[in-house]
Amino acid sequence: MNSSTVSFSPLSWNVRGLGDKNKCTIVHDTLTSARSNNVCLQETKLRAIDSLRARSFLPVNLDAFRCVDSNETRGGMVTAWDSTAFTLTSCIIRQHTLTTFLSSTASDYTFAVTNVYAPADHRDSLPFLENLEEIAGHVPGSWALAGDFNLTVGARKIATALPMPLSV
Repeated sequence: MNSSTVSFSPLSWNVRGLGDKNKCTIVHDTLTSARSNNVCLQETKLRAIDSLRARSFLPVNLDAFRCVDSNETRGGMVTAWDSTAFTLTSCIIRQHTLTTFLSSTASDYTFAVTNVYAPADHRDSLPFLENLEEIAGHVPGSWALAGDFNLTVGARKIATALPMPLSV
């Protein structure tokens, strides 16, 4: 099988906190309906996510994950994937990024996914972008960036409460 036949269905969502049981149920049900095999969640506001806690918001097919803990009530990221479709070969964890290097279980296709929850303080934007540039040096092939970049083009930021499917 070649890389053009590998099915990669990512989804990225700033969930704005997973501390509430009802919110976890909404996220779980939405992810189940989306049938994605790779999910990037930002602003989880959770620390030390174990498998039991992850099951409260991740559907059963997303059985493997890595996370960046929140800083008190700010931040936190989870990247999850279906282990029947992908295996983790390595990961790079930074304060504002979580990069997973995945291999297809059906082919020799490998790629990287960087989950981003960028700093809200724009004085930290340049160091954040320099960090992305440094990560790029570790990515030998295909690379997807997903998340909340907290960068605006104009004076108005448009926020949505629904997940944003990615086009790959």
